[in-house]
Amino acid sequence: MTDAPAATRSAARALCVQHSTIVSAGSRGSLALAARPSVPDRVRPVRRVVVAAAIVRGGRVLAARRTTPREAAGRWELPGGKAEPGEPLTHALEREVAEELGCEVEVTRWLDGAAPIGETHELRAALARLTRGEPAPSEHDGTHDEVRWLTADELDPEHDGAVDWLEPDRPFLPQVAAALRHSSKDMRRIIVFEAEHAEAVEQRLRHDGFDAEVVRERLQGEDDDEDHPWAVVTDAPSLVAEVLTDEYDGWLDEDGADHGQEQPPPAQGSPLDLPTAPRRIKRIP
Repeated sequence: MTDAPAATRSAARALCVQHSTIVSAGSRGSLALAARPSVPDRVRPVRRVVVAAAIVRGGRVLAARRTTPREAAGRWELPGGKAEPGEPLTHALEREVAEELGCEVEVTRWLDGAAPIGETHELRAALARLTRGEPAPSEHDGTHDEVRWLTADELDPEHDGAVDWLEPDRPFLPQVAAALRHSSKDMRRIIVFEAEHAEAVEQRLRHDGFDAEVVRERLQGEDDDEDHPWAVVTDAPSLVAEVLTDEYDGWLDEDGADHGQEQPPPAQGSPLDLPTAPRRIKRIP
């Protein structure tokens, strides 16, 4: 492993703005290069691999806005960077995310295809989940200045909430959107009344390999902030969610976690309706 900063290791991705033309082909995000003179196999260079993480949580994916180089500043990408020679790609991706965003992730599945970056590099991307920490731009690394969670709909370039993606990342977006829509169909909320209970549930679910995110509920008829419960949005199976719901004296909402699809915001000052499911009562033997 070299001592080069992470910003240098990942900068090659952004140079594609000047050096390559990429055409997306097909719903699986396969690639076709614009026509160019062929290069004999015996002199074709071996491309160095750059890795990128589609970090998924609560039916959304994380996008990071670059600060360097100048040609890429202000544009968005899936976070990542160069794999060192001989370094396993999964290890490289988890290392790069930790350096750039100060959080830990676990790769869950590599996406199909590879996107060329100029003549010497290629980008490969994987789905990943957060296991520890909250992603945020690192002042030490300086590669990004903002992160944003996007829905599947916002990955469509025609959507009002779309961002300006770097070209190498774009062929992977249809696969990421499909994964988000699939995951959002099986999300549920574990609702509890104590912040520490919500944090404990989130940590246990993440430790066991499930997606989990704590959000604050605002329920109709509850004016005092202290009365608003907490919800852990998760893809854990109903059986697992029910066990934790009973343990922390909460209730389970199977219908209110459609995070992956864009929803109209509630009217200003109009809290959400109270859940229709009865609150679970913990029985003491």
